Amino acid sequence: MMNTSDSSSPSSCCSGSPSCTAALVLGIIALVLALIGFFPCLGWITLIPAGLLAIIALIMSIVAVSKGSPKGALVVAIIALALSAVAGIVQAWMASATVTYMEQHQDYVEKKALEIQKELRQMEQENRESLRRFGEADGMSPADGTGSQDL
Repeated sequence: MMNTSDSSSPSSCCSGSPSCTAALVLGIIALVLALIGFFPCLGWITLIPAGLLAIIALIMSIVAVSKGSPKGALVVAIIALALSAVAGIVQAWMASATVTYMEQHQDYVEKKALEIQKELRQMEQENRESLRRFGEADGMSPADGTGSQDL
């Protein structure tokens, strides 16, 4: 025969505890942001909120565990905090490697930047000349941009 005396639903990770649920949600958001932190150029934007959310989730989950809630949110918060720290270290390592490379090859980078500026000036001059020729061929006066057009 079936036991009907236990009518409660199976306990979830944070059943009935709002601080545990909030800690779990904040921990998951922090975890996603920490994972995005491994992408170059996006890392610094997401690591600060990820770290803050992970710390808040950790504090809230410690409070929830002290009140008797399951430890799932605490685990998520710790993982998010660890991933945020690792992503920060990876981003700092990539930035330091870039700075070191730039310092070692500063002359080359400056030389290439000057070459690019020179090429851009030449392209700009060529575009101006072709626009002037196009305007003259179309019967427009180069001075005011108007010309005689037959209707």
